[in-house]
Amino acid sequence: MLVNFFVANIGFARNTSRYVCKVSKRNNEMVLMVALGLIAVALSIGLAAYGRHALADSVLQMRWSIGVEYLRDMGLGLLVMALLRNAWISEESKPWPERILVMGIALFSGVLFLESIVPIWIEEGPLSLAPPVGGISMIISWLWILVQFLTKKRPVPPKK
Repeated sequence: MLVNFFVANIGFARNTSRYVCKVSKRNNEMVLMVALGLIAVALSIGLAAYGRHALADSVLQMRWSIGVEYLRDMGLGLLVMALLRNAWISEESKPWPERILVMGIALFSGVLFLESIVPIWIEEGPLSLAPPVGGISMIISWLWILVQFLTKKRPVPPKK
C-alpha cells in the first residue's frame, strides 16, 4: 500500500494534528508504464551510439536516428502520461492511451530499426505499413489523453 499524495484528502481529524490521507493500492500497470518509459529512454541512448558507429550508410543512419528520436521522446511522453493520470485523471479509467502509445512506439521505432539493419525485409514485406500505423497510433494516444484531461474536473481541496 502506498500513500497517494496526488489524490490525498489531507485534513485534520477530530481537532488533532494527525493527518488523514487516502491510501490506495499500487497500480501495477502504471508502474509498468513508468518502467517502459524509463527503459525506452535508456535504450535510446545505447541505440543512438550503435547507429552512429555501426551503420555506414547515411540514409540508414538517418532512419535509425529518427527511430531513436521517437523512442526517446515517446518514452518521456509515456512518463508524462503516467504522471498526468496519477495527478489529474482518475486511476479508475483504463490506461488505453498509454497502451496505444506503447504499441505505436513498437511499430514506428521498431520497424525503423529493422529497416535500417535489413532494408529489403521492410521494403518488400507487409511491415512497410507499420511505421505509418505506429505514427497514427501515437497521435491517437496523445489526443485520447488530452480528451481525458479536459473532461476530468480538477480535484477540489478540502475546506479548512
